[in-house]
Amino acid sequence: MFKRLLCVLTFLLLTTVQSQAQQDEQLWFDFQLSYPFGGRYLLENTTTYQTLLSKDDKWRSFSISPTFEYTLLTRLDLLSEVGLSYTLQKEGSNSWDIMPMLGGRFFITQNKRVDTRLVLRYQLRYFRQVEEQDWDISNRTRIRGEIFVCINGPNLFTNKLWYALADYEEFIVLDQQLAERYANRRRARLGLGYRLSYKHRFELSYTLQKSRNEIEGDFKSSDNVIQFKYKMFLNPAKVVSDD
Repeated sequence: MFKRLLCVLTFLLLTTVQSQAQQDEQLWFDFQLSYPFGGRYLLENTTTYQTLLSKDDKWRSFSISPTFEYTLLTRLDLLSEVGLSYTLQKEGSNSWDIMPMLGGRFFITQNKRVDTRLVLRYQLRYFRQVEEQDWDISNRTRIRGEIFVCINGPNLFTNKLWYALADYEEFIVLDQQLAERYANRRRARLGLGYRLSYKHRFELSYTLQKSRNEIEGDFKSSDNVIQFKYKMFLNPAKVVSDD
């Protein structure tokens, strides 16, 4: 089962590559702090550093993304987030982004060796270059399919667990044709994760990201992204003693 899924996702990665596209290499570091409570609620914040590895058009981005999740049904989580990021590129191009989001996560299979999910998000984007006074406003819909495959355990709640992960996401912009790197986009990702314990989890992944500056036309740029993520979970469930 895992080999079949890996073959399908590898094929998706390869078929999205175009020889004429501009190629860039990026490095991302994420620290995700999560606090579940009340059995249905989750407060989370992701702090991210992203950078372009090539010397041409070098940029660095710092962001925080506070998130609130609510488990509405056994298979459905409601999501909300307000992301804030600052990008250092060059004088005249440094920028702020504010990105509020609403969405949902639907579990197709859950608590099994193969865990599959569908995530739908609607995101507003407020963008302003530091040297300008006005904010550009656009919106985009994000649709992502996710697969997690447990390698040495029955499900994702197992400690000392190795797991494989893969997802594919489409970004759909309908209202504006913004000529910059956050416009219409698609991503395909493959990775490996390790859950040491409830508190500590680690992921290493590779993402192929393709972007275009306008609604119509071909995808003109392609990014190869290496991403390291450390997840820390607080507030573990208390074990009730029989004594």
